[in-house]
Amino acid sequence: MAVTDITLDRAYLAAIWLETLFYGMNIVLFSSCLYVLIARRRTPRVNRYLVGIAVLMFCFSTCHVFLGFYRLIMGFIVLRNQPGGPAAFFSDVSIPANVAKVGLHTVNSIVGDSVVVWRCFLVWGRSWKMCLIPMLLVCASAICGFGQTVYFARGQKYHSAFAPALVRWNGSLFSLSLATNMVVTILVALRAWHMLRLSGGAAGFRYFKILIIIIESGMIYSVALICEVTLYFLGLNSFYIVYDPIGQLTGIVPTMIIILAGLELTSNDVQSRFSRTQQLSLSAPRFRPGNTTTTDGSTAADDARSIPLDTMQFASVDSTFSKRKSAPGLAVDKFDDPELGETKTVLITPLDERTAE
Repeated sequence: MAVTDITLDRAYLAAIWLETLFYGMNIVLFSSCLYVLIARRRTPRVNRYLVGIAVLMFCFSTCHVFLGFYRLIMGFIVLRNQPGGPAAFFSDVSIPANVAKVGLHTVNSIVGDSVVVWRCFLVWGRSWKMCLIPMLLVCASAICGFGQTVYFARGQKYHSAFAPALVRWNGSLFSLSLATNMVVTILVALRAWHMLRLSGGAAGFRYFKILIIIIESGMIYSVALICEVTLYFLGLNSFYIVYDPIGQLTGIVPTMIIILAGLELTSNDVQSRFSRTQQLSLSAPRFRPGNTTTTDGSTAADDARSIPLDTMQFASVDSTFSKRKSAPGLAVDKFDDPELGETKTVLITPLDERTAE
């Protein structure tokens, strides 16, 4: 069955509309990220590295959407009467604005993938072994991305991104980026699920755990890359509808990860808080209204449910009358009871008080 496709100019128009929508989300997330890292930080100093990464990705995303609008105006307004119309304009991949856009997309993808790999590094207890393959994939993606940019700049004779000479570079870049995110997604998701599973929790917390795993592992970005790679190798213009918004997702997903880290809501933070709570509950004595705490940490009510009545120990009479020793007009005396073989304590009322009665 033949796959129905749309024209290039319509695909680009839909792509820029979606990218603008995602850019609005990016603005909100970027503002929230700065607020969390600066105004609401939980450390004495501002984490300059995270702030710098967030600002860098937002600047690249802003330039990307700006170049998209520039191409939109040039294709549909300024050069609309040129031979071939807007479709011919958008098919020319060697236009400087398009080359710059591709370069920015590559850099933003590398930074975003690096943040996801960094998250994987932290989730796995700062283990370089678990992140070795993703790091190599990121380096390979960078090589293919910059090589793609060079070929686009020299591609005056290519009037399509699906030209055979460009498919090698584009296909390699998209495949490596997808492989990077899939590997990291699986590694982070497995580790995060294992750590959050230790926290237990009610049904409401389970949904929160799923949300953390989706964001922390970059699963949203991986799904978008799957759609991008599929549409590209099918040779459909619908590929552009996914390709341009991904330029914003490369900044949105890492920014969400940074916000989670700043709010201490990552899987590491949840699990560590749960561990501290368990340690405190085990080490601290438990006090309940109306109950006494035994030496092993259990309450008297707990013991009453588990220990037979004939083996329970009761407080001696001495402890009952010890509080009344200092009461005025009262005296305490002790004597041995030969029948019971124990010492008994009695309360003696002074003679003058008995006389008064």
